[in-house]
Amino acid sequence: MTEKIVVKLPKGGTLEVDAEQPAFYDAIRKCFDIEGDVTHDHVRMFIFGAVNNAVVKATPGETQDA
Repeated sequence: MTEKIVVKLPKGGTLEVDAEQPAFYDAIRKCFDIEGDVTHDHVRMFIFGAVNNAVVKATPGETQDA
């Protein structure tokens, strides 16, 4: 089952995510060590971390500004 999540970003934009349940939410719960509901902030931080880690690995030796 796929669920569309629309997350409001800090600088005013939005991020649309097609979430595959329950694996997507389970990964977020594991990452943040939470047992309850996954919030939009959790989704945003999870995606930011995943993308940031991928960029760091793809560009060794370069600094990344968040």
